[in-house]
Amino acid sequence: MQGASFPYKTRVESLHFGGVELEIARLHSLDETIDEFFKEYEKTGDPELFASLCPYFGEPWPAGKALAAYGAEQAERWRGAAILEVGCGLALPSLVLARKGLGDITATDLHPDVPVFLRENCRLNGVNVNYELLDWQGEGRRAQVILGSDLCYDRESAPALVDFLAKADWNEAVIADPGRPYWDSFVKRAKEKWETEEFLRDGIFFARLSR
Repeated sequence: MQGASFPYKTRVESLHFGGVELEIARLHSLDETIDEFFKEYEKTGDPELFASLCPYFGEPWPAGKALAAYGAEQAERWRGAAILEVGCGLALPSLVLARKGLGDITATDLHPDVPVFLRENCRLNGVNVNYELLDWQGEGRRAQVILGSDLCYDRESAPALVDFLAKADWNEAVIADPGRPYWDSFVKRAKEKWETEEFLRDGIFFARLSR
């Protein structure tokens, strides 16, 4: 699965979430892809460009999987709500909810290659998920439910996520994290602003925020 419209070597993997089976086009090997990618961008001498365009999004990460499984359980409760996934990567939660029959779903990311994967994965699974280019560290959005995983990856991201949620218009937000060093900072800030429920699922930390 490689060509003009697919800029990386990929493979299709079957994933299961609460009775929902997804066929997911993903990177064939993240490590090999990064090695090849680095060789190309090393020629430019621009490490910031490498950092912003490196295709980490193409791996089904544990936090995204856990959030997708949680979404499968909550689908009936969220039926009819506008769903927004931020920093979606492979958009597993969005795809699961679409397979559950939810219709108003928008996946967002900043990496330019994310929509190529999303289109293919929508095709593989016979669903439709809207896509928007969104820098969640600088913009706000309106949705009844906001979802996100692996968003607290550096010192700036935790306060930026709180700022994004403060600007956005929503009723419920569910954020999943593998327990990165800045997760506690996000939760502490979130608790100062919203009702926050913390829980752990399959080794992944969750915060469910409500207004």
